[in-house]
Amino acid sequence: MSWKILIVDDDAAIVRSMRRILESDGYTVESAETGEKGLRLAVDSNFDLVLLDLRLGAMDGLEVLRQIKERRPEQLVIMVTGFANVASAVEAMKRGAYDYIQKPFNVDELKLAVQKGLQTLVLQKEVEELRQRQMQKNKFEKIIGNSQEIKKVLTLVETFARTDITVLIEGESGTGKELVAEYLHYLSPRFAKPFIALNCGAVAKNLLESELFGYEKGAFTGADRTGHIGFIERSDGGTLFLDEVAELSEEAQVKFLRVLERGEFYRVGGTKLNQVNLRVIAATNKPLDVACEEGQFRRDLYYRLNVARIVLPPLKERRSDIPQLARFFVDKFNKKLGRKLQGFTPDAETALMTYPWPGNVRELRNIIERVALLSNNDIIGVNDLTMANIIVPGLHAAPSEPESTPADDGSYINLRVDLTRTTNAIHDTSQMLITKILEITGGNKTKAARLLGIPRGTLRYHLDRERPDPTGGQSQLPFDPANSGQSP
Repeated sequence: MSWKILIVDDDAAIVRSMRRILESDGYTVESAETGEKGLRLAVDSNFDLVLLDLRLGAMDGLEVLRQIKERRPEQLVIMVTGFANVASAVEAMKRGAYDYIQKPFNVDELKLAVQKGLQTLVLQKEVEELRQRQMQKNKFEKIIGNSQEIKKVLTLVETFARTDITVLIEGESGTGKELVAEYLHYLSPRFAKPFIALNCGAVAKNLLESELFGYEKGAFTGADRTGHIGFIERSDGGTLFLDEVAELSEEAQVKFLRVLERGEFYRVGGTKLNQVNLRVIAATNKPLDVACEEGQFRRDLYYRLNVARIVLPPLKERRSDIPQLARFFVDKFNKKLGRKLQGFTPDAETALMTYPWPGNVRELRNIIERVALLSNNDIIGVNDLTMANIIVPGLHAAPSEPESTPADDGSYINLRVDLTRTTNAIHDTSQMLITKILEITGGNKTKAARLLGIPRGTLRYHLDRERPDPTGGQSQLPFDPANSGQSP
């Protein structure tokens, strides 16, 4: 492999000397005599290493370094400086330079500095390849979006990943808190160790403590005879993600505080003190400071969790990301379901952009999956979104509105619709939707309810109402707005 090195120095004699030394070792060398030219070459070309003089012309070495690191953070830079400027070279290292060498330098000093830098680059590339393989192995889905809101989140994630501090992630349900936590884990030095996630709100209160801390055999009635390893022990060496952390009982909060402060815990029913080395990331969909004010969460635990904080914006506050997210999910479900959906009609894109998305990214994902299951078209249209329960203005107008209203193309949409005909259409669509999804899932009601975006009990309720009346009356259609008061 031929390494490419860029020398940025305004001293022609120094450049000639460095070029001769490096080329004799087989390196490919280019040079620039000004900071402006050096910056342009460093940004536009792929150099493995930049040797950057601290004292240049109008743009000095520190400014060139700052702009290189801003545009190409991974670029390896070694500063070259005179004896009188060592303090500035140290400052450059704080700003991201890998190392520095002093003028005048001998041949061995230059060769050694370059060799060390390139060896570090090899190790960094190996670590990054291992990280990517680990992410692929665990089927990690990358974070999608180019909005300023999501870029701020990613910047915080990259910053916090370099340290081992505890992170608190706040955001509405469906904004992707676990995805952000997992990404933070993979960017950290712990990426090769376990990422263990526990949703505290999904575990019964009386079982949460034993699931988190584990338990010894015979700790309580019904306990496993061999005991149980909890989520904390399973996370040893890696990262523990606690979603809906506000659901921890007060007793569990006290015990978990000890884990954060000392890395110690007892299993339920145990007397042995266990040591653990883990990183904790917690998440909540309601502000913990409010829970503290209401006496529902310990303030000392809140302070320990809130060392670093990330607030995820709801989807309605990052609407520019919606088309990219929608296309990502279309590609995902094309592969999963063997479909060949090619995108969205302009009206469908408008509907996606104007819909309020109360369920955030999770709702968008479920909607696209539902459309991929049910649509018979190659391009997703407004009718496909309507079938998937997106309320599209103009197609779901209230009877009390004016008789007609201008559409975007200058025509008029009739808004005075016969209520009985509309209700029957809703009934037919709902019945077709449930029947189709149950066929696809092979009668699996749990999966069908998830695809419909409703609780399993709600689905069962509507299925029961659709069965023939044993007294001989008419069978009820599902989602009867006159009787159920519910919607799919």
